[in-house]
Amino acid sequence: MIELMDKAMLALQAAATGRRLYGPEHPVPRRQVELAVDTLGQLLSASRELKVVLLDNALMFQDAELPSSATLGAWLLPRLAVHGVEWVEFRTGLAPAEVVQFLDQLDRAPAGGGKGSSDTPHVRLGRIGRPNSEAESAMMSALDRDEQVGQLKSIWSGLKGGGDRPDQRLADLVESIRLAVSVGADVCNQLAEVKSHDEYTFVHTVNVAILSAALAEAVGMSQNQVFELILAALLHDVGKQRTPLEILNKPGSLDEAERRRMERHTVDGAAILLSRRGVPDVAPIVAFEHHANVDGTGYPKLPRKDRPHLASQIVHVADVFDALRTNRPYRAALNEEKVRRILMDGSGKQFDPALVDLFLENVVKLSPDGGTPRPGNADGGLSRAALAGARLLSA
Repeated sequence: MIELMDKAMLALQAAATGRRLYGPEHPVPRRQVELAVDTLGQLLSASRELKVVLLDNALMFQDAELPSSATLGAWLLPRLAVHGVEWVEFRTGLAPAEVVQFLDQLDRAPAGGGKGSSDTPHVRLGRIGRPNSEAESAMMSALDRDEQVGQLKSIWSGLKGGGDRPDQRLADLVESIRLAVSVGADVCNQLAEVKSHDEYTFVHTVNVAILSAALAEAVGMSQNQVFELILAALLHDVGKQRTPLEILNKPGSLDEAERRRMERHTVDGAAILLSRRGVPDVAPIVAFEHHANVDGTGYPKLPRKDRPHLASQIVHVADVFDALRTNRPYRAALNEEKVRRILMDGSGKQFDPALVDLFLENVVKLSPDGGTPRPGNADGGLSRAALAGARLLSA
């Protein structure tokens, strides 16, 4: 597939060059446009959408650099960069006129400080953003906390108000997280610290979605599975809309009645999501199970022989980690060593040991021995990763 995408991008660049030499109506650039559309069409016959990502002067597709990135640096990559375009998505139904419009946009001087490109029905353009420090990932500013928290609040409000299905903003939010994590961004160690109690639920939820995505990638989930898991993670606490704020933000410990009311958010969340079309099947499962432990404890109580769904277990690990690392109404954030110890103590009780190891070693880089990650061996990291992958296949 990467060879076909490489061929399509080279055709786009050749079309742009031909347009400048001969004019846009000349047969040479027209043939290259048709070649690009035909080649992308072959790829889109197996997938509804395809995304290429501009990263460090290379064009990435399916987590690999296109072989012709150096050649594409002659025109395509600089034009994407000057317009502030850092990913391009092609969708089923792509037409030559849309490719021509895309090339027209790139050929023009950028408007609005380098952000003048716009979408067509089957070509979507996006800006991920880049932090100032080279040591930080180029994907980090994709995770614009203020924007994402605002989006999530609005989405939750729509679900609470009886909206029939999540809107495009949820898909865009999921995709920004999935893309950032899938290309290897070191986002998990740069999550937002929550200092406002009012913002806690929403910022925490975005953090959990990021951590869950990274753990899902480590387990080996497919792109579609990761997408649905992120969506489920973003909605896992939607039932808290029905929990009184005085309970959510109580600075001290909850009494028995308050604790029971808090625990109802799992049932409330599942009920909200089950009544909405367009929500993947895994979302209400995760909302219901994300506080259930693998040893049968936690809440709500599952049938005696049932283990939580793998997606629920992933969100559970991410949920507990972020809660421990975040300032809460009743305590300050814990340091990394204490968090690591708590997760290790919960291994085999609250959490699947394989997921804990993968999370500490691959996601947040807090290896269980407190130093460098352990090498794979008969009872170490690689065998546990394989076990987690096997559980995924049977989930």
